[in-house]
Amino acid sequence: MSGYEGRCPSCGAPVVFALGTSLLKVCDHCGSAVARAGADLADYGKVAGLIPTPSLLALGVRGGYEGAPAFELVGRLQLDHGAGTWDEWLMAFPGESWAWLSEAQGRYHYMAAAALPPVPSFSAIAPDQVVDLGPAGVFRVSEVRAARFAAAAGELPFSAPIGAELHFADLVGPGGAFATLDYGQGEEAEALYVGREVQFDELGFRGLPDREERRAKAAGKALACPQCGGPLELRGGAETQRIACPWCGSLLDPNNDLQILKKLQKPPFQPHVALGSKGTFEGHEWTVIGAMIRSVTVDGTRYPWQELLLYGEGRGFRWLVESKGHWVYVTPLSGGDVQAEGSSILAGGMAYLKGDGFKHFQGGDAKVDHVLGEFYWAVAQGDEVRADDWIAPPRMLSREKDGKEVTWSLGVHIEPDAVRAAFGQPELALPLPQGVGPVQPWKHAQDAPTVFSTFMLAAGVLLVLWLFFAFRSSTVLTEKITLRARPAAGSLVAEDPDSAVFIGPFDVKGSGNLKVEINAPVSNAWVFFDSALIDEETGDVQAFGIENAYYHGTDSDGAWNEGSQSGAAHLGSVPAGRYTLRLAPSWDGPNPPVAAATVEIVRGSPRFYHLLLAFLALMLRPLLLLMSRTGHETLRWSESDHADSGDDDEDDE
Repeated sequence: MSGYEGRCPSCGAPVVFALGTSLLKVCDHCGSAVARAGADLADYGKVAGLIPTPSLLALGVRGGYEGAPAFELVGRLQLDHGAGTWDEWLMAFPGESWAWLSEAQGRYHYMAAAALPPVPSFSAIAPDQVVDLGPAGVFRVSEVRAARFAAAAGELPFSAPIGAELHFADLVGPGGAFATLDYGQGEEAEALYVGREVQFDELGFRGLPDREERRAKAAGKALACPQCGGPLELRGGAETQRIACPWCGSLLDPNNDLQILKKLQKPPFQPHVALGSKGTFEGHEWTVIGAMIRSVTVDGTRYPWQELLLYGEGRGFRWLVESKGHWVYVTPLSGGDVQAEGSSILAGGMAYLKGDGFKHFQGGDAKVDHVLGEFYWAVAQGDEVRADDWIAPPRMLSREKDGKEVTWSLGVHIEPDAVRAAFGQPELALPLPQGVGPVQPWKHAQDAPTVFSTFMLAAGVLLVLWLFFAFRSSTVLTEKITLRARPAAGSLVAEDPDSAVFIGPFDVKGSGNLKVEINAPVSNAWVFFDSALIDEETGDVQAFGIENAYYHGTDSDGAWNEGSQSGAAHLGSVPAGRYTLRLAPSWDGPNPPVAAATVEIVRGSPRFYHLLLAFLALMLRPLLLLMSRTGHETLRWSESDHADSGDDDEDDE
């Protein structure tokens, strides 16, 4: 890398700019901010010492992506927006090119300069706003702030004085894409930087301190609470922006000699898992460094929950959230991967994460009621944000939004026993679950697919067997009979021996059932056949009756009909032999309602109700599971903003 060399206006020591494009350099000898103004160097005054942060990086460290040019960290910028400090590292590449590596809350974002399209002014841009960045793509605004230029080391590509207020807007896009609009100290954007979130190991750093030295660097230090004298241990390192004493509950500022921001006499609550406890999640060790009680109030009723802040060295932060005994493990999420059906995500609608749909569950103004331990932002009792949750059990999308920032996270349901196991505390006393949690999986979710697939298979087999026997049945005979008029006994024609019709004899081969079916095309009339099957050899008689009745017409509701022109009787366990069928018809009035009827005798005809009974028996367990799932979902959605709508689109994984 070529550079530029001059003399420090303050101490006269050599000042070397490794990048010819750098405009500000912190003198290695006197700590003055030296700015380039053409061929001259200007003194911008002494730079305050760097704020200690748990960064594992340092100036002079080299690295490189696989297949990309090597780089060197030549500058370090520290910004403070009042709720926390973060580092921006200047990466110098061969050929005078450079990029930024942003480091905050254990996450890294690589960003290079890009062409600046027309964008809203600083006062017109807002969180959650969609902005078209031209060739870079469409992004969603995640944060809009003014930050103080707090400290610097090495060289920087701009020449703002230390202490200047710099305006910026961060934006997120799909697939971890990230962008920053730099407004400098004014209203109009001056530069655009576009990149993505990267993992520490991707950067191929060389020359870092060994692991033990880095552990020592990031390790917490022992302090004492100025209010009660209780021992404090900074487990979150220099990223800690607030401490709520676990002994007295007083709120302290760790960046201002533990200044007491709020005095309390005792802890406001006890965390479900003690501060300092170490647990394993995602295969990594995490430490509980903070806890808070938050709540929303709906129609005068307060709904509280507890959140535990987890810190992992080099991995940032996670949350464990407990509400009514139900637990959710929460990971930060890029809002650029969240989409909606419209240009904005509205409460009550759907949100989509990489194509997976999440239904809005509830929302409200979430308020911080109590805090204990350490936090990576300047938390205060009474802080309030708009919070909304979308669910696709066992996962939950959560958004928190205020006037300056919008953040997204992805939660996954976790059972209380899994929480105990993660912390290695099987006897840990946790609150008992009440009702159904927002993303609690249905307890039969794993078994249900097997049960329903087995039911479908068995029902299919039953249907195939029924059809097999139906097609295997054989017709013994088909015969047409004539119905004759005769004198009536009153209005109802009584059966008499002379009116009986005999069919047969006929042979029945093989034992089994017989179906006797009579088709009499009656219309608004009925005919009843008093019937008997007579065994010619033994004289045994099986008596039965068959009725044909069919009525139809119209009324104020339209056309109607009832009954059937066909009737049948099934005779079970009929042995093989020679038989005669006796039919004695009767009807209302002297004349028969039809002149003739057709009789058909079928051997081996399966009964449909047998199929129905078997189907219902098979359906019992799936039906019970369906009722269980419906009840589960009803209880879940009774706690939502959409209790009347219900939902059964559960994605139990």
